[in-house]
Amino acid sequence: MSWWGVLPGIVLMAGLWLAPGYLFLRALGVRGLLALGAGGGVTSGLAGVLAIGIDKVGVTWSLVTFLIGCLAAILIALGVGRLLRTTRDPAGEVVAGTRRLARSERGWLAVTGLVGGGVLSLAMMTGMQRADMPLQVWDAVYHLNALWFIQDTGNASSLGSLAPMYADTASPYYPTVWHSIVAIAPGFENVTQAANSSSIVLGTAVWMASLVALSRVVWPARALPVVLTPIVAATFVTFPAVSVSMLGVWPFAVSVAALPGALALMIAALRGNQTWQIHLAHALGFAAAAAGVVLAHGSGLFSLALLAAPLLGVLLFRQGRRYWRRGHQVPVAIAGVLLVTVVVLGTIVLLNFQPVQAILDYQRGGQESYWPGIGSLLIDHPLIYVYDIKSVNLVITAMAIVGICLTISRKHARWLVVALLAAAVLTLLAAGPPENPIRALAGFWYTQASRINQLFVIPMIVLAAGGLAWICRSLADRLRLPITGTTAVVLVGVALATFGLRWPTQVEVMSSVYSNWPIAWGTMIDSEDELAMIDRADEVLPDDAVVLGEPVNGSSYLLARSDVSVVYPQLTTISGSPERELLAQEFNKWYLSPEVCQAVTDLGVTHVYADDLTFEEGGKWEETTPGLRIIDTSRPGFELVDEGGQASLWRFTGCDDREEVSGSGT
Repeated sequence: MSWWGVLPGIVLMAGLWLAPGYLFLRALGVRGLLALGAGGGVTSGLAGVLAIGIDKVGVTWSLVTFLIGCLAAILIALGVGRLLRTTRDPAGEVVAGTRRLARSERGWLAVTGLVGGGVLSLAMMTGMQRADMPLQVWDAVYHLNALWFIQDTGNASSLGSLAPMYADTASPYYPTVWHSIVAIAPGFENVTQAANSSSIVLGTAVWMASLVALSRVVWPARALPVVLTPIVAATFVTFPAVSVSMLGVWPFAVSVAALPGALALMIAALRGNQTWQIHLAHALGFAAAAAGVVLAHGSGLFSLALLAAPLLGVLLFRQGRRYWRRGHQVPVAIAGVLLVTVVVLGTIVLLNFQPVQAILDYQRGGQESYWPGIGSLLIDHPLIYVYDIKSVNLVITAMAIVGICLTISRKHARWLVVALLAAAVLTLLAAGPPENPIRALAGFWYTQASRINQLFVIPMIVLAAGGLAWICRSLADRLRLPITGTTAVVLVGVALATFGLRWPTQVEVMSSVYSNWPIAWGTMIDSEDELAMIDRADEVLPDDAVVLGEPVNGSSYLLARSDVSVVYPQLTTISGSPERELLAQEFNKWYLSPEVCQAVTDLGVTHVYADDLTFEEGGKWEETTPGLRIIDTSRPGFELVDEGGQASLWRFTGCDDREEVSGSGT
């Protein structure tokens, strides 16, 4: 399907992700860009909490139940806002900035938002080619089938809703915020379209609005950095393109996209010279947005801590000092002790939490030197795969350096520099030599440089927007030209220097795992013909069909795309299912093993998915499934049903009369 066909769905999904959170914050008394930018994070938090609660009371998860839950939360927020008298308090209008943006400034922000978001969206769409093109990376298979199960069961709780992904052998905690929203988004025919559209929504509406909110509070007296933020954001490939394509980590992408808005609310909540009601209203909003960051992905807590720690330390110290000087020494001292105690105890509990331990224990290799990582950070080159350098972002790096100089010299927002350096160090630790003893600090993000690098981008964008605005203003003053015209000329220069806001690299990264066969890291669906075969499987196979195939050969896509049951809904063999483990190892010897045929019978296998695409030809390779890699379909017991590309679907009856088949074949 073309992108035009899902455009209404994209618009509706953007509204679904931003509107509930915005209305919740607005009801509390949070205003303007701050409420809009943090809206995506708050909606994510509401989805995470409501999905668990709705499951507990035995109600089906749907668009209607989600919106009813959001309405209830908004009404509660409205009651709190009325109680605090912050809903209509004029003071709330200038919490984010020293003044409201003028109408012309808001107009130019809309223009830059459309340009930045439009270019990024078109580049991503061009790389994907079609709205229903499947993402071919490890995590994507899991997430697409998880969406299908949520729609099928009506359960989106992070506490066990994805048990079917593990053949109901386990009910693990798994962050399902992304799944819960995308599964109920209207306007899509299947989960592939919805997932691909979510990449556009997260990368433009949620991410850019979130960054604009952060720029607004970081540069409260200046409108130009805020206006330029969408353009600067569009020049980065690390996020969202790498996150939603090569990595395929949509839940993590939600956490990152919502993070700047949460930081903006935290700054507003702790900014001085406000009434306690304004402080509390914004603090409650921050709690809701932070919940969205953390519930979307567990590492969001550590992402928030990494970027917020220097800022939070400064803001809390200033507030404590202010109240100390006003004569409230005892309450300040008690609050300080309690805060330190909570942080220490919370850290101990988290480090002993099983999901966190699983993240920290994840083993990953690295490079022999830190220099390649440093180079990638400077030009914004992907740290996940070997891509040709088709565009660089040096001009924005230069603007970020200008922004760093401004913050240091003016003693303003210097926490951004600390956060930038911290993210850079952790990125390099993950990318560099594995033997470094402090590399364990990167373990909170699976020791994956390409994930931590996405956090590095947040302070980079805000600093670069400030530096670029200063350059525009300085040129206008020196040349005595209008600021609007000067800025337009500078932005044309930025577009040229970044090769059309990084268009070539954006498209290459997206297409490398969507539409550019062979697929990077290994192809699962080798051609349009195989994809067409998968898509018509619901027509050629009976309703009770259960398909067995090597997970990495494309068979796992049958569930999400054609509603056909598969033995392996993810690319692992499910350790809690001995039958699945046995078939993965020995199915190709079924005619010699009664145990294999018993497993086939127990799992209800009716059809087999075969594919002769080899590793040398670009096929994906998996060590744990040798019994499914090469299947001899010339033996009796296989009846061809359909084929496409180098793949084929077979009706399997060999185990119905194994002794007869075994005798004729040996």
